[in-house]
Amino acid sequence: MKKICFIVSSPLTAYSFLRGPINKLSKDYEVYLILNEKNEYKKSIKNLDVKKVFHFEILRKISVIKDIRCLIKMIYFLKKNKFDAIHSVSPKAGLIGMLAGRFALIPIRIHTFTGQVWATKKGFFRFFLKSIDRIIDSSATHILVDGKSQLKFLFENNIAINKGEILGNGSIAGISTKRFSPSIIERKKQRKKLKIPNEEWVFMFLGRLNKDKGVIDLIRAFSLLDQSINNCSLYLVGDDEEKIKEKFNSYSNKIFFLEHEKFPEKLMQACDTFCLPSYREGFGISIIEASSLKIPIICSNIYGLNETVIDGLTGMKHPVGNITIIKNKLEYALLNPSIMKKMGDNGRKYVEKNFNEASLLNAWKGFYHKNLDS
Repeated sequence: MKKICFIVSSPLTAYSFLRGPINKLSKDYEVYLILNEKNEYKKSIKNLDVKKVFHFEILRKISVIKDIRCLIKMIYFLKKNKFDAIHSVSPKAGLIGMLAGRFALIPIRIHTFTGQVWATKKGFFRFFLKSIDRIIDSSATHILVDGKSQLKFLFENNIAINKGEILGNGSIAGISTKRFSPSIIERKKQRKKLKIPNEEWVFMFLGRLNKDKGVIDLIRAFSLLDQSINNCSLYLVGDDEEKIKEKFNSYSNKIFFLEHEKFPEKLMQACDTFCLPSYREGFGISIIEASSLKIPIICSNIYGLNETVIDGLTGMKHPVGNITIIKNKLEYALLNPSIMKKMGDNGRKYVEKNFNEASLLNAWKGFYHKNLDS
């Protein structure tokens, strides 16, 4: 059996994005996993069908000494274990993994781009982060990208030229429309748990709480809603990376902060509109999760979200960073519930047709058979 080793910085990445592909590929290959052991989500990998998990100090932030030490250690490790293919996801895992794989002479080196950190940066910092992606690109033998608009963006920046590939219609591995299936019973259960009145309209964001995700814009837009509209609330769910709660907790008594949710398919059902006003996205998997639950979308019109939302059909788009228009979209949702319901219904159909997990996993299997077994 040929050997594949996935390399990620966080167990959450493995659980959230690679659970399906790993479990699918493990039927035909020996699958191993490298990740950072010093992470609060390490328990989430227990359901992954891997032969063995190896722990390396792959830090999300740049630490020159620790990163070089990790690189050297990984080169020796890859040489010793003689994997047939390695596959990295996330920038730091890609940088260390692809370089180590190149020096260790691993024949198949695959990296999946899931968005560009440098897309919203300027000056030297943008140049530096962009250079990391170019090093990953030059060190990999194959590049996978999780969306057509992201691939176009990479091409325009001379990355992944003649190498970039999309599996299926995009996303890393699609989603299970069975898991993300709307349920009136679950909706009532979640709203009761959160003490949400039946008549209240709930807006929700789920993801990392930081400026790049547009969370601050969403808070300010929600706070601008007419004071006479008091039958709505905003729930912000995720890891608070920039102390957003501390800075904006006093903005409104209708804004609620919740910690990272391991079962989004349950919590999301408490909301009536899902919001993602992000400044950058590779694909926006949370949007198709919400759409699969028949939840209408309000999101920014950036690259990376072009494939996930059909404006006016499955949701509404707004110019990135435009707080006034975001507020107008929120208000429109409140005043037009029947139209929003129709958008939610359309969203479910769109996801079933384009991003069904079974089709994407077959594409993964086909990709590996073509490149590893030929």
